[in-house]
Amino acid sequence: MVTDTLISFVFATASIAFTVGCLIYSAIKGGRISDRVGVLLLMSLVMAVTGLGFGLYSFRRVEGDNNAKRMTVILSIVALVLLLVLFLLR
Repeated sequence: MVTDTLISFVFATASIAFTVGCLIYSAIKGGRISDRVGVLLLMSLVMAVTGLGFGLYSFRRVEGDNNAKRMTVILSIVALVLLLVLFLLR
């Protein structure tokens, strides 16, 4: 596997985990959350965009599995769509 694909996978997975963790924390606290959650969501956005960039950049390399490359791009897009939905529902 190409290192760019691995980096993209880690960033996309961490982005989704941070977003879901923030949702669970917000549900537990009843919507009364601190500013730290906003910072975590901003970090999640940065990780999703970075993961998408690394995922798209990995297609330039010949070596590696194309299915893994597609999967990382799809995970990054899912993370971005999840954050967009949260932004629109606020």
